[in-house]
Amino acid sequence: MKKFGLLGKKLTHSLSPLLHKTFFEELGIEAEYKLYEVDETEIDNFKNYMFENSIEGVNITVPYKKVFLDKLDHISDEAKEIWAINLLYIKDNKFYGDNTDYYGFKYTLEKNQVDVRNKKIAIIGKGGASASVYKVLKDMEAKDISFYFRKDKISKIEFPKDIAGDIIINTTPVGMYPNVNDSLLDKKILKKFKVAIDLIYNPLETKFLREAKEYGLKTINGMDMLIEQALKTDEILHNIVLSAELRKKIIKNIEKKVEEFYENNGN
Repeated sequence: MKKFGLLGKKLTHSLSPLLHKTFFEELGIEAEYKLYEVDETEIDNFKNYMFENSIEGVNITVPYKKVFLDKLDHISDEAKEIWAINLLYIKDNKFYGDNTDYYGFKYTLEKNQVDVRNKKIAIIGKGGASASVYKVLKDMEAKDISFYFRKDKISKIEFPKDIAGDIIINTTPVGMYPNVNDSLLDKKILKKFKVAIDLIYNPLETKFLREAKEYGLKTINGMDMLIEQALKTDEILHNIVLSAELRKKIIKNIEKKVEEFYENNGN
């Protein structure tokens, strides 16, 4: 049986196993997808752990998207430009790094018909996820992109009084379950934008998105990005390209299972 998984620090509420297991079932692949919670003190040993336990590939989430950049045999062009990886895998006994968040966020914009060309955009956060978002926005010809982020974990983000634009995007984990009442900005800032995007998918509607909706903004959560980056991951790991029909079928099944998950868990 092939072994894959998700590498991070806190992964209790991740939906990744559900997504990838759905993919395995649809294609008749005998594989497992497990959560690998690793502390910072042990992260440098994880490549050896993969070899020793025959783990062929892992997705990577916070805070480890930049940890392996100088420790791999090959990095994709997208990951080099973003300078962050969310996929680490072994092929012919060599380590490869890629960034499928890029494809996930691009798909999110396209599916939800968000035109970023010549638009003014505010990005909250400046971690690995924000780098993928920035790369997509530049490739899709966004006009003016600004970052707003905390200088340290205890300070607040300082937003200028004249902040305004077309699209505001939260790339931080602030507001993620179970801390659903957290937000990084005064909701009055939101009324100065037209579209609010949150990369968080648990809950499906964060405080950030709920307050944006109150001001009439178009709101988009992180579920589309999560699903598409997972499918791109599986295409890379299994060296296949899904047909449009099969991709649509898998997405439909994933969305059904996610809906059941939230109904059963109350998130």
